[in-house]
Amino acid sequence: MDKHGNANSSYRNLLLMGLVHLPLMYAIMFTMVYSMSEVFHNLNTLYMAGMMVAPMLVLMPLLMKRMYPDRKLNIIVYASSLILFIALFIFMRDQTFIGDKQFLRSMIPHHSGAVLMCERAKLQDPEVLNLCQKIIAGQKAEIAQMTDILGRM
Repeated sequence: MDKHGNANSSYRNLLLMGLVHLPLMYAIMFTMVYSMSEVFHNLNTLYMAGMMVAPMLVLMPLLMKRMYPDRKLNIIVYASSLILFIALFIFMRDQTFIGDKQFLRSMIPHHSGAVLMCERAKLQDPEVLNLCQKIIAGQKAEIAQMTDILGRM
């Protein structure tokens, strides 16, 4: 295969890598959840996963110039990745497409992460321990309430 064919293959692989990384980053976002029963698929997590993929798509051609020699294609990759990142950043900050259900589906894993940190961290300070007891009680109550609300929607 000639040099041009290898370069095209590299760009196809870059696109494939981005498509594979998206669900991986999405799944990794849930590693902070205390219980699998508190994993709810939601747009906010998708927005974050996409924002993690976009920089990777920029870094690959920047750091591996021999694999990605086409300046014009690199500019397209950089611009597309920047547009993707900015769009997802705006969606996250403005809570685009986030209504009641998506809000609750985003908040349950978020609250669950607070429970995980409080229960698993090696805490010693009495004030921090007391704070964590309050956080756990409050977050668990809110998770139960949000789950109930989702159940009736």
